[in-house]
Amino acid sequence: MTTEAAAGPEDGAGEGDAAVGVEVRLGKWVNNQRARRESLTKERVRLLTELGMRW
Repeated sequence: MTTEAAAGPEDGAGEGDAAVGVEVRLGKWVNNQRARRESLTKERVRLLTELGMRW
């Protein structure tokens, strides 16, 4: 999956870098979050859990 949207400061995308044509590997990201759960902030774990993350 790729995204063609440009990220800017007004949309809360962080550094304001353009995210044009960036490939998104959702499965890899989810696995990384699961593997790093112990090092994530409590707030991040809470938010991911609220979104339905299965740990």
